Amino acid sequence: MSALLGWARWEFSRRIEVNGVIVYLICERLVKAVVLIGGGILLLVLAAHADLRTLAANAQSELNLGAGTSLWRRLFEQALAKFGTHADPIAVGAILYGALEVTEAVGLILRRRWAEYLVFVATIAFLPLEIDELVRKASALKALALLLNIAIAVYLVWRKQLFLSRKRSSPTEA
Repeated sequence: MSALLGWARWEFSRRIEVNGVIVYLICERLVKAVVLIGGGILLLVLAAHADLRTLAANAQSELNLGAGTSLWRRLFEQALAKFGTHADPIAVGAILYGALEVTEAVGLILRRRWAEYLVFVATIAFLPLEIDELVRKASALKALALLLNIAIAVYLVWRKQLFLSRKRSSPTEA
């Protein structure tokens, strides 16, 4: 057990090399965080002043969006059915997910090894949802997003040597 703790201490204290892919990840995570946190706050404000079902129906008709059966829409409908028109849980979920994105970006900015692991886990966690969405209603954008997330996961495992043994140094040498 102490060997595992020694490895974890060594692994997570190391600094990472920042290259173009890492810079892309930092920017992408920060943009997503701003959108999620801003959207969550906006949802909280709107929920306090309007009926969300009516607001969503009006927005759908105003923007000429057809009623779809996408996974995200089903999840949103189930969440609304479970929590009623009270959007606090959805808004809090968006804000928390935005906070996760900020944590990933800040960890990468600080060049911390744990941030690469966090990005990997957060990226692969949603792959099943992305695959389901692509199977149900395929589009080039959804396929591109899925391929990009798979590429990020493969890059982190292969190029950054996540979860793989290292030949360069060992925990005792660090």
